[in-house]
Amino acid sequence: MSYAPSRLVSAAHAAGDRTPADIARRLNVRYLSAYRWTTGRHAPGPEGLAAIERAYGLTAVDLIRDAA
Repeated sequence: MSYAPSRLVSAAHAAGDRTPADIARRLNVRYLSAYRWTTGRHAPGPEGLAAIERAYGLTAVDLIRDAA
């Protein structure tokens, strides 16, 4: 299983957030965190996952995909 940043980006775009800066503002996190999450360099930790769920309605399960 691996983190799927495309699902976060799709949900952000649906909410009108087009850039990592927009996402960072909505999630109330640092720009660099949002950038890393949207590019797939890092997966969000527990606090980031909670912010994503509050803002975009995506759960941790929604952000994980099977590698198969």
